[in-house]
Amino acid sequence: MKRSHDVHIDEQVDFDSLLQNPQLLEGLKKSGYEKPSPIQLKAIPLGRLGMDLIAQAKSGTGKTVVFGVITLENIQIKIKSPQAMLIAPTREIAIQIRDVIRNLGQTMDLVCEAFIGGLSMAADCQRLAKCHVMVGTPGRLMALLDEKRIPMGHLKLVVLDEADKLMSTTFQPQIAYIFKKLKQHKVLHQSITFSATFTDDLLLSLSRFLKSPQTIRLTEGVPTLHEVQQYYVTMESSSGDKLDMYKTKFEGVEKLLSQVPFYQCMIFVNSLPRSIELSQWLNEMGWKSGQIHSNLNQEKRMAVMEQMRAFKLRVLVCSDLIARGIDIDRVNLVINLDMPWEVETYLHRVGRTGRYGTSGIAINLIGPDDQPFLKTLSEQGIRIDPLPQKVAYNEFLKELSETDQASFQRHQSDKIEAKPMVMKKKEHHAKKQKTATDAATPVAHAATPVAQATQARQKSVVSPHYFHPPDLFF
Repeated sequence: MKRSHDVHIDEQVDFDSLLQNPQLLEGLKKSGYEKPSPIQLKAIPLGRLGMDLIAQAKSGTGKTVVFGVITLENIQIKIKSPQAMLIAPTREIAIQIRDVIRNLGQTMDLVCEAFIGGLSMAADCQRLAKCHVMVGTPGRLMALLDEKRIPMGHLKLVVLDEADKLMSTTFQPQIAYIFKKLKQHKVLHQSITFSATFTDDLLLSLSRFLKSPQTIRLTEGVPTLHEVQQYYVTMESSSGDKLDMYKTKFEGVEKLLSQVPFYQCMIFVNSLPRSIELSQWLNEMGWKSGQIHSNLNQEKRMAVMEQMRAFKLRVLVCSDLIARGIDIDRVNLVINLDMPWEVETYLHRVGRTGRYGTSGIAINLIGPDDQPFLKTLSEQGIRIDPLPQKVAYNEFLKELSETDQASFQRHQSDKIEAKPMVMKKKEHHAKKQKTATDAATPVAHAATPVAQATQARQKSVVSPHYFHPPDLFF
């Protein structure tokens, strides 16, 4: 499959010239990696030399494979003890990293486990006994260290993924605690950090955890993927209030899903109630949808992500919980129902599509409150065009496997079969609205003061922040 120059290299180099481990090379091949991307070509040789690294490259260009390869090159399989600690800011990213490491080491008799909050500490302690590579979130790793559950004798590599997030005020004290414990146990280790963006402040924060690091930076300025086409649609409501705007945006989402071709889609929403409502409504409209947010317990979060990865879901409605790091290569459409508050978050959101040199589309629904942020993006040099009548993917569109193609056709058939039911619900709702309107038609005589007060109270209970789409649209 053709890849864009985000991951394409001109050099005639393959992984055989970078690595010596035949089992790891076989794992790379079975995982679908034939030639290294630019960040893999530059970072893997330095990492294999044992140097501390600061590596920066765009989202979706293969950073996880870099530290995955460096990790597995360091592992001695005969030693049944943690030898590498990989730290991620969210549970979902940690699980994804674990899965990538397992795939790369699938012929190595490797044991890689994820240690995250929301799951049993007792089970974690049991899994540590024979674990070669531990992947975890800062809070859970800190707790395991605090209770002296992690064997430290063979630990020799620490990786910070999404380092800009790990150096935020939320996580930096936990990272500092982890490194303090490593120092107390006199653990001599290599440290590697990865991020799509690096600022001077971030480099200063990382300097306390690294020893004379080598720096690899592949992009300057805004790290956007070349093959992600970014568009916006201006949304207008009849009344101008927030409730009506959300109704308009919900209708806009369904219209986009019907008109823009896609395999899988991620929709970002800022409000928890809105995300729940949108997912429910899309399912009613025939789109197989799921939702993920921080209020779900860990088992449900993992189940939803597994459904999405297995192509059992067509649409995932989500908060910024998974705006970073999550790699589902069939996602070729991202919709921002709400714009985020930070440019960096926007880049992470749209970076969920166009993964590893493939083509993707990102569409932003812009209401009056979103205009200032759209202007900010333009000032940052991020080009976002009005959505044309017809939009198409370019030559780097991902090719589906036979299994995925069958799942895609099944989703398409299910949507077609659901259409008559959806139309029936819309007709029923239209009749219900007409009946309600007729019933509310004022009579000739004026309302009494008591009736006026009652009507005022009824209007006041309608919240502009929460509504139920099925009631509005059906």
